[in-house]
Formats: sequence, C-alpha cells, structure tokens
Amino acid sequence: MHFAFLGTSGAVPSLRRDNTSLIFVGGAESVLVDCGGSPIQKLLLAAVDPQSVTRVVITHLHVDHSYGLPSLIRGLALMGRTAALTINCREEHAEPLRELLRVFRILDRPELFPLRLEPVPALPRAAIGRTGPFTLSASPNAHGPMPNLALRFDAAAAPSVVYSSDTEPCEAVVELAGSADTLIHEATFSEGDRARHGVHSTARQAGEIAARARVRRLILAHIDTAHHDAPAALADEARQSFDGEVEIAEEFIPYPL
Repeated sequence: MHFAFLGTSGAVPSLRRDNTSLIFVGGAESVLVDCGGSPIQKLLLAAVDPQSVTRVVITHLHVDHSYGLPSLIRGLALMGRTAALTINCREEHAEPLRELLRVFRILDRPELFPLRLEPVPALPRAAIGRTGPFTLSASPNAHGPMPNLALRFDAAAAPSVVYSSDTEPCEAVVELAGSADTLIHEATFSEGDRARHGVHSTARQAGEIAARARVRRLILAHIDTAHHDAPAALADEARQSFDGEVEIAEEFIPYPL
C-alpha cells in the first residue's frame, strides 16, 4: 500500500509542479483524489495501472481539482474498461459533475462502463466507503463559499492519512486528523504572502493544524507557483509551529503506508 502525488501545485501549474491530485494504491484497487489534466498519463508516470482506479473523489469543483474527470473516463473507456467506477463528491456537486460529463457527451457513449455517482453528506467524519484495504471518511472544511471535503484514509495495520484539500485553518481538519500518522495539508502561501491568503492556508498555519492534531508527519502540498523554486522555505516555516516530521510533497514518488 502506498500513496503518491500526481500533482502538488496550487491553481496555476508550472514546469516543476502540476495541479494537486493524489492516488492511494491498495493492491488491485486504487482511489484517485481529484482529477487534473492528463490523468491517465499522470497515473502511468506514478507507475499505477489506470484500470486499478475503482473510486474517484472530487473534493470540490474548482477547475484545478475537477477538470480532468471527462478525460479520465473517456480514456478508460477507450482502453477497454468494463468495471464500474464510483465517483464521490459533495452533494451540491453531483449534478454539476453530471453536466460536465454531458458537455463532452461522455454519458451518451454506448461503450461506457458503469458510473456510480455517490454524493457525500456534509457531516463530520461522514462514511464514504471501502476500496481495497482503505476505509474512507470525510468532513466539510473551510474553503470560503466553495463546498469542499477533507478526506481520511484508514487501513488495518497501516498508518492513517488525512488530506485537508483546499482550506483555511479549521477545526474540522484537526478533528479528522486526530490519531492519524500523516497529515497532507495545503500550504498555498507563506506568511509573507499575507495579502494573498484568501481561503487558503500558509505553511505556518498548516504546522499549527498538524501540532493540534498530534500527527507524526506533515506533508505540504498545493503550493503556489511563487514558491516552486524554493519550497524548503515553506517547510522551515511549518517547523516554527510543528516539531514533528515536515516534508514538501513531491510528484510520482511512492509514499509507503
């Protein structure tokens, strides 16, 4: 079992980093979290069989987290997929995602494999389901007016991992990450970017959330392009408020569980 980042950037990618997306691999089944551009290519670069993806979770409908979904589904169909694919999202986003697929006439294809769109209620630690060894749950976070989900992956005899998705610092992520080994938290900005913080978190704030949740390891992701050339400074900033292990997310590298 492992997870990998298919992208680690904020909304604007660069030559170094693409939009944030993750894959959780558990034997023959995998869970894709958010879906940026060229998802099948990204899976292959991470040495993951695209056909192993049996569940996709779209945390929210900002473009960088969802625009690759039609490409993923169409590509899998062209590759001969017949197995069903489950798509989870916030209840508010179920119909917009269907409409996105209708724009590209994905749902009209006679060769399309079964799609199961299963909305997630906006409740703390809402159960999503089980995929391979992973039991998934989610809590609403704080991304301004955009409904969003933070995710937790639990597996027997393996470290639990929580992904904040895009969010301001919030109690929901602290509670969801309680007793987890690893917290993947967005660190779009540094404290020096104060005028640009908006509905995101700084690296120091991510460290504060990790400290309050008492996790062992903090991995910083969703990094703004202004920090792509020197991301180590964000890790140093997070260490000012968290004395555990701090890493900068790197793409296509397996993180064992």
